[in-house]
Amino acid sequence: MRIKLSYKLFGAFFLVMAISVGAMFLWRALFFHNFRSYIHQEELKRLETLVPALQEAYRAHESWAGVAAEEARWRRELDIGSHGYKAIPPPPEGEERENESRVLLVDARNEPVIGHPGPEDQPRVVAITVDGATVGWLGLRKREPFRSGPPAELLRLHTRQLYIIGGTVIALTALVAFLFARHLLDPIRRLTRGTRELAERHFEARITPSTRDELGQLATNFNRMAETLENYETMRRQWLTDISHELRTPLAVLRGELEALEDGVRPATRENLASLHTEILRLGKLVEDLHLLSLADSDRLTFHHQQVAPADILETVAASQGPRFERIGLAVEMRLEAIEGIRIEADADRLAQVFTNICDNVCKYVPSPGRLKISGTLAGPILKLFFEDSGPGVPPAALPRLFDRLYRVDPSRSRDSGGSGLGLSICRQIVEHHSGRIWAEKSSLGGLAIGIELPRNGNPT
Repeated sequence: MRIKLSYKLFGAFFLVMAISVGAMFLWRALFFHNFRSYIHQEELKRLETLVPALQEAYRAHESWAGVAAEEARWRRELDIGSHGYKAIPPPPEGEERENESRVLLVDARNEPVIGHPGPEDQPRVVAITVDGATVGWLGLRKREPFRSGPPAELLRLHTRQLYIIGGTVIALTALVAFLFARHLLDPIRRLTRGTRELAERHFEARITPSTRDELGQLATNFNRMAETLENYETMRRQWLTDISHELRTPLAVLRGELEALEDGVRPATRENLASLHTEILRLGKLVEDLHLLSLADSDRLTFHHQQVAPADILETVAASQGPRFERIGLAVEMRLEAIEGIRIEADADRLAQVFTNICDNVCKYVPSPGRLKISGTLAGPILKLFFEDSGPGVPPAALPRLFDRLYRVDPSRSRDSGGSGLGLSICRQIVEHHSGRIWAEKSSLGGLAIGIELPRNGNPT
């Protein structure tokens, strides 16, 4: 059976209330028990004050005969000596007569001297000794002290106050439970509605925090989550649009080329077949890059970390790109003296992939004749690499977006020179896996500068 949270809250509050009221009644029982014990102790003290007079009366007759003969007088003296026992009226119903003292006197054989003990009375409470021998006992008739007199009035007053306090506690608990439940459940209901809207893909849903406590923080976190999901949804839609556009173009070119060959419009020459091969390679590169990014997103991109020298990797990449640099008229300047011999914990192949992608972008975008300066510095535990070209550069507003997937500064740029727009995104994934940072800024040569920071000690994620 499903129990609503509001019922659980009310149940919790009333359980606390029941425990509190139960504790009050337990305190009441303990109070009367202790008060009854206190009265009993006071009665013992009063009985002990009667012992000396009774001892003298026994010595005078060497028996209780004199006391028995003057029972009425001794009864009055016992009442006076007991400091006002008659101030506590005896119980009704004939259980004890109105003017009869509660004090009992019995001899050593438990025979009554003054008063006649009943089956529930206590005739042997205080011993009366003469010359070391017990000659009698003082006792009391049993009587519930809270049935009449001041103790009974105290009991009624205390009980009435207890009922008033208990009723007030119950009413206040119910009121506080209602107000608190409404205060607590209102943001929870709004969170429930918000999560339902998110489940229905309404990512624009937001919740206004009404408190500054944990529930308010939860509402703030919900809004951040909804904003993140909304951004992801926007990126997903843009991603699908861009992917379809990127795939549609080379496929359309291939289709047109093949249809032209099939219709005999274009002859099947080596040059035409080479053009088809180029489009297939470009399409394959795009699919490969997309697959690489999907692996990185799902943390399935493999890395093999070992001690490597970034300067050596850069020199190897620059040497492999040398013929291409010469063909497009790009002058390359290497300044790696500051990091020669510096080794870090990294994947050499992945770093080579990053450096190759950056060099590939430079070859595509820098017009001939151009310049590329590759430098490295060491700042404490951080190794820094810079790739600076001579232009034309990018607008400052476009710098933060260069690492977005499929982003091009000029959307109309031909894919023959612009590439797929995934190279720098792959670079960011690889660098961040190495606990590093990559960014773009304006170059001192007038073009674009790509900066990379890598931890020298290596802390790959």
